[in-house]
This record gives sequence, structure tokens and C-alpha cells, in this order.
Amino acid sequence: MYIKRGSLISFFSSGFPSHVRGKAIDLSSPDQRTFFSPFNGKLLRVEKFFIGRPNKYVKSNYDYMLTFSIEDKKIKVLHVEPIINEGEEVKEGQEIGYFINSPYTGGDFLHAHIEGLTFKFRKVSDYKESRCGKVVLITENYFDVEVEDYASAGNLHGVGCCGGLLNTSYPYACYGGIIGGFNGQLSFFDINLGRPVNFRKRNVVLFEGKRGLIKTWEQKASFKILANQPVCGKAFFEAVLSYGGKPRIRFFRKYNGDLGDKIDLGEIIRYYMG
Repeated sequence: MYIKRGSLISFFSSGFPSHVRGKAIDLSSPDQRTFFSPFNGKLLRVEKFFIGRPNKYVKSNYDYMLTFSIEDKKIKVLHVEPIINEGEEVKEGQEIGYFINSPYTGGDFLHAHIEGLTFKFRKVSDYKESRCGKVVLITENYFDVEVEDYASAGNLHGVGCCGGLLNTSYPYACYGGIIGGFNGQLSFFDINLGRPVNFRKRNVVLFEGKRGLIKTWEQKASFKILANQPVCGKAFFEAVLSYGGKPRIRFFRKYNGDLGDKIDLGEIIRYYMG
């Protein structure tokens, strides 16, 4: 799978069932605007649809679903407005289109949702508990912190926590993953992330904020996600990975400082948690 270096990537910060079951990837790009194909294949179908589920982050009321064929598999891609046509062949690294800020992506980083690709997680190759960050984006509803002392599992870089790389949306989605390793603790600056659960992929530990939540996801939690409602609580932060670059944490709070501020993650969390 081809990924441009410096792209943000997430596996377990979305509440849609394909993510919870480890069957989907949210992939951005270095400019967080352009979608570059991670595979060689052919665009079979383009479907545009409108969504009646507004939220305060939305900038469009529509989305696209693109269906590709690669060898003997079908790949589904959401949240990308294509600049190519049905029937066209695509190559790895080719520009396919532009990310859409639709109601299905409300609040998180701009990305393509991809289903149908297989991926493996490597063990942690360089671990440190993350504490230092730099403010790189400020909006009315959230601000982004680029993590400087990140942990690594091969080319995946993430917030160092719990013996691995933290990937979650807390407490909105009420679950997440620790990638590459696990030290048995599920605490992030005194935030109790929940309890570990069994998962079929190697080098990943999933956690849930409520007992039995993941087991019954399709019957309960997924309906809250589709209704744009939090599973456990109002969004506080989303921790995502980077492929070869610096990972990010998005804090869904108003920030009164300046771009470029160097911050201590623990102090920021304690400040907003009260």
C-alpha cells in the first residue's frame, strides 16, 4: 500500500463498525487536501449522495462513494470528490480527488475512508511516552497539537501511551487502540481509557470505555454514531497517527494562545479537564 510520507492516518478513532472491526483505514495526505491512490486498480463506480445529518463542523451536505477493483478485490472509498472518471485505470501515488468535509467526517481530520485493504501492524521500534507538542492549527471549535516526542512502530508514528501508539477519539467514540505494544496500563495523563478487549490482529490491543461495548457495537453504539451522537461523552480529543511524520492530537476546545506555542500535553489535559 502506497502512502505519502507525512500523511495522517487512523484506524480506531472512528465509531463506524468497519473501524471497530479493524477493516477500515482513514488516510489523509501531507497537504490534508488531496487524495493520492494507495493502490493500482480501476475506478468502477462513482456514487454521489446527500446526507441529512448536519453538525457544526460540516462544510458540505453530500459525500461520494468510489468503488475500485484491484486484482480480485473491491475497494470502497468515501469522503473523496473524484477528478477521474468511471472506467479509468489508476496508479499508486496518482491524484484521485479532494477530501470532502461532509457530515460523515464531522470534526476529525480530512481523509479518505478506505475499506477492503489488508494491513499489518508492526511492533514498537522506538517507545517514549509523549508529553511535548506544538500548536499547529487553531479554529473556533478545536485546535491541533503536533506531537514532537512520538513513539514509532515502523513507519507509523503516534502518541506514546500505554506501551504503544495511542489511536482514539475520547470519550466520543468510547473505544480505541494501542498499536505496537502494550504495558498493561490504560491511562493517559490520569484519564482512564477503559478496559482491554481481545482483538484478532497482532500487535494491537483494543480498549472500550464501557464493558461489553465493542461486542455489541452493531446493535447499540453504531446507531449513536449514525445519529451524530457521542457514545460516552462530548468529544474532548482525537489522537491520530502519522506515516513517517509527526502525529497529532485534536482538542475539541477553544484555545486562547497562539500558533507555534509549545505545550505540555499533561498540563493542557489537566487544564481542560478541570
